[in-house]
Amino acid sequence: MLRSIANNEPPAEEVLMDRPEQNSAITRVTGPFCFEATIPTPLDFEEQKPGTTTVESESAQSFIDRMLEVLRKSPMLRLEGNKTATFKNVRTPAKTLSLSAEAMVPNGAEKPVAFVFGPENGAVSEKLVYEAAREAHAKSYSHLYVIGFAIQPNARMLIDKSSEVVGIPATYVQATPDLMMGDLLKNMRSSQIFSVCGLPEIELRKVKSKNGAPKQYQVELLGLDVFDPIEMVNHKSKGGDVPAWFLDTDYNDMCFHVSQAFFPRTGAWESLKKALRGEYEESVWDHLAGAVSAPFEAGDQGQIAVKVIDDRGNELLVVKSLREART
Repeated sequence: MLRSIANNEPPAEEVLMDRPEQNSAITRVTGPFCFEATIPTPLDFEEQKPGTTTVESESAQSFIDRMLEVLRKSPMLRLEGNKTATFKNVRTPAKTLSLSAEAMVPNGAEKPVAFVFGPENGAVSEKLVYEAAREAHAKSYSHLYVIGFAIQPNARMLIDKSSEVVGIPATYVQATPDLMMGDLLKNMRSSQIFSVCGLPEIELRKVKSKNGAPKQYQVELLGLDVFDPIEMVNHKSKGGDVPAWFLDTDYNDMCFHVSQAFFPRTGAWESLKKALRGEYEESVWDHLAGAVSAPFEAGDQGQIAVKVIDDRGNELLVVKSLREART
């Protein structure tokens, strides 16, 4: 209150206590709370004034040096089917504006490949990808690898179309969150520090409404692409063969809200049936283990998002506007 501020009174304290209302007729099979936060906005260090030195810029350079050392110690990408891609002579480019590293590929092109590291506390942005791809193309690198802990949907789309838009092929490489452990992480050649992941393929379609009901939509997870830089091809896996996928029916470009959840590849459903000690229709379990969502109405944002968890635990996000829905 303005009066308390004027009198310099301490703020009132609110005590939060976990006292949920108990209902013995309902059996809970998940935890009581689930929180998802927005990814912090990365700081554009290149926009700082020349000649200035800040703690943030020093921290960013330290992060790049650490990522470069990890890449040297773990220069191998593990791919589907026990295939690998190994880099040698990983080093910092002599002169660069956006690129973080360069390397050679044994038995590959004579030209080196380029790397750019995403921010330590944030998602890879579309601006970072564009500037790195433009510089890599101008310097005649054969390929651009974008390494990050998370990536914005628009940035991922640009990477997939980098060859057509900028003139150089690009691949997104997911870095394990274990790298945040710093010196506690054991960087061995056998460690799966970096992994190449694809983009979920979904189909958004309209559902015929009955008796003047509001328009509804439905999402089907068709599959997941895994890029193989050795053979330069994509391997496809079916939507019913992923560990988990989630649907946000009203995605706001900031926070992913799980509206529907599915766990196709799991053998836990039979155990869950026994634990609940009830009788349920088989269609319920088939739906939870399926690749097709339940019908839903349009949200205020006019777009949906699908998050897929792959075999390595990576979160792969794809966003679609409801205007793209098929009839």
